[in-house]
Amino acid sequence: MEPFPASPEPEYRPEGKGPRPASVATAVKLIWANVALSVVTAALSFAFLDDIIDQVVANAPAGSTIDRDTARVSAIGAVLFSIVLGVAFAALFAYFIGKGANWARIVYTVLIVIGVIGSLTSLGNQPPVLLVLSLVSLAIGIAIVVFLYRPDSNEYFKKKA
Repeated sequence: MEPFPASPEPEYRPEGKGPRPASVATAVKLIWANVALSVVTAALSFAFLDDIIDQVVANAPAGSTIDRDTARVSAIGAVLFSIVLGVAFAALFAYFIGKGANWARIVYTVLIVIGVIGSLTSLGNQPPVLLVLSLVSLAIGIAIVVFLYRPDSNEYFKKKA
């Protein structure tokens, strides 16, 4: 009599990342909230464009040739460039952070730290409404980093995909 055939080996399936923890989901939502706030800030920057131009011209170094037209073109270009680039990068990082890519978490953290330092140096040079929005954006950025490094987030980012 023949012995029973051996059962086949189970197919190897590596352990996935699993469901996204609440802290990572919150961080991704906050990234999108910061994007929305950036769009509002950009729209308000156009509303306060003359005030911004006045400050640029007034703070220009002595002997420089910055006139109002040059300052206007530079300010508009900077706002448009930063919004397009900011939304694109935020979408990229939100996607990869949501998927559990640790490199994205690290790079995003570095960018937030650089942004916080840069923002703190220029807080006084803007209209009050934009100052408040900048402070809110800074707080959101810090909250994102806190959520990305909570214990459940750390476990999620350590798992192999």
